[in-house]
Amino acid sequence: MPRERGKDTMPTASTYGYHWRKTLTAADLNTPARKPRYTPHSLRHFFASTALANGIPIHEVSRWLGHRSIKTTVDTYGRLVPQAWDRCRMVMQDALRPVRVAGT
Repeated sequence: MPRERGKDTMPTASTYGYHWRKTLTAADLNTPARKPRYTPHSLRHFFASTALANGIPIHEVSRWLGHRSIKTTVDTYGRLVPQAWDRCRMVMQDALRPVRVAGT
């Protein structure tokens, strides 16, 4: 059965691939052998990596990526999460500082 064409219909994988390759060529993002440097999945990794490196909580990124378990996200991208230990230490130090009482 032929696919319905037109507005408001989902493109086929081959149509998507055609436009992806055409866009990479127009943006000069192919290898010297004229193969794509990036795949659509590269966009997913870019999104996750950038979000995590800039402090977006890993559980939110995991949900947005559609991972069944946060473990999948941690195993793949956990190294990109900014060092939480230093942030935690600073928070705890601030919380334990003596409070100045007026008049003392």
